Amino acid sequence: MILNCLNCKALVDAQEISNYKNDITDIDDYQSTSYDCNQLLSTYEEYTFLKCPLCLKPFLTYLIYNNDDVHKFREAITLYPVSDKIINSEVSISIKKAFDEALCCFENKIFTACVIMCRKAIEGVCKEHKIEKGNLKDKLILMKKEGIIDQNIFDWADALRLSGNDAAHDLDVTFSLEDAEDIIEFTYAIIEYVFTYREKFLLFIERKKSKNSLPTHDIESRSIWLTT
Repeated sequence: MILNCLNCKALVDAQEISNYKNDITDIDDYQSTSYDCNQLLSTYEEYTFLKCPLCLKPFLTYLIYNNDDVHKFREAITLYPVSDKIINSEVSISIKKAFDEALCCFENKIFTACVIMCRKAIEGVCKEHKIEKGNLKDKLILMKKEGIIDQNIFDWADALRLSGNDAAHDLDVTFSLEDAEDIIEFTYAIIEYVFTYREKFLLFIERKKSKNSLPTHDIESRSIWLTT
């Protein structure tokens, strides 16, 4: 199985040591259908313990096999090791996937692809907020206008946009490890700001408002602070 070794910072053909399969077949569901139970494939989840052939560090992966998707395995998920940059569970799968691919490219020193995937993740942030018209610059301007991001986040995202454009269209442009690392950090900060800190702050204000703990002008001033 090809996995990303965080220790070696490379894609490696991990060697399987052992695995465990847990049958989670829903017999009641089978009985409620008109299909022949003997012809149906059971549903199970599989945990696999592997090791890196280079550094011998361990991996733990998880996948599920069921009767959906034309009886195919779903993509294996690496449970261990994982990056220290954990995306909020509320973030959409498409944004998580783009950011995870950016991390994988960075760890394997594919810096141009890393920058492109970071730009794609920012596109996903806009899409998640129903902002899909125009180019990425137009979307970011509208995000700022609607108070979803502030001026600092806009500046970071716009710099990211320009780097992504260079990565995708200029064959002469290269990115150093330091450049790619900064872009990863900016992308992570933008995602965290929009989906974690901003949402937490808005919930905090709502709780205070519902308890009448803050005067109206205080709530308005804090909301203005968030969006400026």
